[in-house]
Amino acid sequence: MVSACATRVTRDPELPALPAGPTIQSLLAAQAVPIRKITPDDPGVRALAAGLARAQVAGLGEATHGSHEDALLKSMLIQVMVEKHGLRTILVEANRAGVQQLNAYASAAPTGLLAVEAVKQAPVFRILKTEVMADLLTWLRGWNAVNGDQPVRLAGVDCQNSSVDAAEALDALAKVDSGAADALAGALAPVTSDAAKALRHDLMIKSLTHAELMAAHAACLTMEDELARIGLAEAAFTARLAGQGLIAFEFETADGGIADAGADYWSRRDGFMAANALHVLGAKHGVFWGHNMHVLAGRPGGDAAGFVPTGAVLRDKLGGGYAALTQEFSKASFLALPDKPGNGAQDAFATITRTARPGTMNALLASASRGAAWFDLATLPENALTDAWRAESVGFDWYGARAAAEPADTDIRHTPPGRMLDFMVIHPQLTPSRML
Repeated sequence: MVSACATRVTRDPELPALPAGPTIQSLLAAQAVPIRKITPDDPGVRALAAGLARAQVAGLGEATHGSHEDALLKSMLIQVMVEKHGLRTILVEANRAGVQQLNAYASAAPTGLLAVEAVKQAPVFRILKTEVMADLLTWLRGWNAVNGDQPVRLAGVDCQNSSVDAAEALDALAKVDSGAADALAGALAPVTSDAAKALRHDLMIKSLTHAELMAAHAACLTMEDELARIGLAEAAFTARLAGQGLIAFEFETADGGIADAGADYWSRRDGFMAANALHVLGAKHGVFWGHNMHVLAGRPGGDAAGFVPTGAVLRDKLGGGYAALTQEFSKASFLALPDKPGNGAQDAFATITRTARPGTMNALLASASRGAAWFDLATLPENALTDAWRAESVGFDWYGARAAAEPADTDIRHTPPGRMLDFMVIHPQLTPSRML
């Protein structure tokens, strides 16, 4: 650890020659730390892990939900941070119940499953069912098997599983206070029925009227209070997640008015994930595995003005105790749902291809390093040049669950980088996630 923190990895001699006058490109190129190979032993990976480990919580972002190299780097960073820096909690942009199953496997509890089957069977978002996740679980299981006094756990902090969460919380309440559970069962029935539990969360929301959703949400709040009063903290948290998953999608019911949704509405889920992360973590160190847009440590302006990412809430609460890592690309091929009418969450993934476009962070970092590298924005000199760059709008070309087949101007969100980014990585090439 001392070596990683104290040794400056030298600048790549193959980098392009720097412009004569100082530019943001030249400043970034001068401090680029190369990543020769995405492995735990690579000096660049180890140095980046050491930088991230200085924060209580590190947001580990990804440029797309369907690419391999950015997910692999996150896994390698986690391994180094567990071994060298005391990381013990991995918070995942995924639902509680699904990550509980992943955690059960990683805990080294007896099982007849291999990691691949454990990941396939877990009710997590399909895009997480990758070789990277299975390999990480295998590594964590090995660690926990021989380090029982230093266990590493995974926890889901997303809230898109209200039917299962509400049903489990109601069952917990019924075991200790059947009268209280019976009083809430009617309002919760549209959410907790077998038919509702069989639906994906988005379709379950669409099966409700707004009045039904609000009644079920109120019941979840009451159930959380009752469970907390009784002393069933975990069940109370499960009830809280159920309520979050309803109100976060309030305008998407059968009779909802999504046209009325503003930036504060689209920020609800991120705010909930931040609150859940803090609840699960307590005073311990952790990482948050999520998309670039969620890990941002500040509030975007420009096209995304008004949106409050999970990372911005964590920065508000933790100050310098939160650090955000985002990842960019020169070229990318990744998996996503084709963004066209009628496509649902279970439709086949398509392979989408993009290259760095002028005026984007992708293009800037690609010009500052020919190979994979990382940049610590805290090491940029504080002067008029960097102040102006932080205040000027730049394009961010990031992709979530859906993407159009062809590049479009609307793909790119423009916002000043400000202080939203602490560490950045550039990948020369992203390839599609290796699905199980």
